[in-house]
Amino acid sequence: MIKYRNMQYQNIKDEVIKITKPLSLEDVNDIFYKIILQTKLERAEDDIKEGRLFNTGQVKEKLKI
Repeated sequence: MIKYRNMQYQNIKDEVIKITKPLSLEDVNDIFYKIILQTKLERAEDDIKEGRLFNTGQVKEKLKI
């Protein structure tokens, strides 16, 4: 699994160009969706490891539900 957040911007850009050049727009959209999803999952894992969590009561209070 590639950790996209830790890659240098130019490296990511080069990889994206290399991967997407021969693909259709639909394929490219699928790739970007997967990259975004992977990045969000990595951030969520970091939040869990660092204890940045909310219980249901805290969320309701924050959202005023």
